[in-house]
Amino acid sequence: MLGYFILHLLTALLFIFVLSQIVRNQKIDYIEAEMQSVAFMLAGHIEDLENGIQDEALVEHLKRLGNLTNMRFTLITADGTVVADSVKGTEEIGPHGTREEVLIAKNEGWGFSQRYSDTLRVNMMYGAQRIDNANRDIDCYIRVASESNKINQEILEIQTFVWVFALILSLLTSGLMALFSMRSMQPLSAFAQATRQIGIGKYDTDLAIRGRDDEWGALSEAFEQMQTELNRREQHLLQNSQRLEAVLSSMIEGVLAIKPSGEVMLANGAACRMLRLTHPEIFGKKLLEIVRIPELAQAIEKTQLQRTFSKTEFKTISGAQRTLKARVSILANDEKPGVAIVLHDVTELRQLETMRQDFVANVSHELKTPLASIKAYAETLRLGALHDNDKNMQFVEQIEFQAELLNQQILDLLQLARVESGKKTFTNTDFEINPICEASYQQFVEIAAERKLNFQLNLTEPSPVINADLKSIETIVKNLVVNAIHYTPENGSITIATYRNNDSAVIEVKDTGIGIAQDQQKRVFERFYRVDKARSRDMGGTGLGLAIVKHLTQSNGGSVHLESRLGKGSCFEIQLPLKTV
Repeated sequence: MLGYFILHLLTALLFIFVLSQIVRNQKIDYIEAEMQSVAFMLAGHIEDLENGIQDEALVEHLKRLGNLTNMRFTLITADGTVVADSVKGTEEIGPHGTREEVLIAKNEGWGFSQRYSDTLRVNMMYGAQRIDNANRDIDCYIRVASESNKINQEILEIQTFVWVFALILSLLTSGLMALFSMRSMQPLSAFAQATRQIGIGKYDTDLAIRGRDDEWGALSEAFEQMQTELNRREQHLLQNSQRLEAVLSSMIEGVLAIKPSGEVMLANGAACRMLRLTHPEIFGKKLLEIVRIPELAQAIEKTQLQRTFSKTEFKTISGAQRTLKARVSILANDEKPGVAIVLHDVTELRQLETMRQDFVANVSHELKTPLASIKAYAETLRLGALHDNDKNMQFVEQIEFQAELLNQQILDLLQLARVESGKKTFTNTDFEINPICEASYQQFVEIAAERKLNFQLNLTEPSPVINADLKSIETIVKNLVVNAIHYTPENGSITIATYRNNDSAVIEVKDTGIGIAQDQQKRVFERFYRVDKARSRDMGGTGLGLAIVKHLTQSNGGSVHLESRLGKGSCFEIQLPLKTV
């Protein structure tokens, strides 16, 4: 509205300027004609005078005529001398022969000019009429002068009137235009509100202009169609996004999508967990600046250059070290395409491969030792020791001992294999754990006494009742007691204890043996791992006892814990769930 108002005022200004010029020119033409008429009339009067322009009564006549017409009259001779003036009378006011209007009248008979009067100090209009004598020579000039301020005053009044009229008209027009615009543009606010609602995801805004038959009505129908289509498309995109998110979230493989510039544009939870990253940290940043893994960088570069897929395997740096396998493929056929990375956590697989290799090596080593002993003793007997009555029975007993050790190793391996494979059948029953501990005590108390060990029972009453496989628990307690006897020197002590711990029944086998170093405690449950290899083999240990304890405990829903100090002894705790009522 302000723009329209200013436009109206500029138009009025242009109109006033043109009108002022027209009125001014008309006024000047009118006054010039009037001045010329008065000059002709005065020239006729001068001709009637007896002495012409030298007549003494002429000065008074000029004054009276000047008062009547509000003009100034000056009589100028042919040589430019002023002989009479309606204002100055006959005073000397200087020669006027060089004035512009006089020079024009000299050539054309009538001259007209406008300029500032130094005498009266106002803007004046001057007209000069040439009067010729009977010989057609110049007799004199009659100059008529009138103030221009009168014209300026009249033009100013006209301008004021036009300005007031234009201002009132502009205000009225702007007001009417504002009312019309408000009515005509009122739907625009509804569209703006609906657009803002769409911007925040609300597509149910109802436009109240559907009943109009003009362009707004057609636009509202098109807008509502757009609303419906946008809502449908957004729902479709949202469903696809939710499906994609659900699929990616449920995957155990890590999935990453990388832009050609190296920035991450997609990453599922598995990838973030594998690389130890969080969503706010990874999105919009370059992957290789966050995880500085040379193998992964080389695979990405190779894939982008060769436009094919590549594989690599690397270990993570931060946190617990994991082994990851990555498959990198291109996303688009651009000059430098983006890549998709699929990560597989192969840590357990590699650990199993290592364990398998170690197991094969350990089994070979463990079986080789008793077989070598049996072969050596048999060769000794064959070469003549068979007839040595002092040594032959000793050699036969060693062959029997090594064969029994070999047999026990094979039995333990078979038992461990059945437990790990899940093929071993467990018969769960409700039973008390104190009798099992008492049975183990009775089985090994004499052996402990022979080795000068203080063997004690410390059982809680009433006995905790568990639901588990009886044979498995017997094997667990037996292996722990045997292990304690093997690694406890003379005058040491071994204690079997039972107690309750919240919802668990605890079987504790504690000794004052050689103990286990801190760095070895994580490995004592591995197959064939021995803290003291020489002592274990001398006592007939297979190196599988604690591995069997661990797997049988876990198979019965329990857990095994170890506390030990080197040279101070060890304490094994077997926690099993109590029988539920």
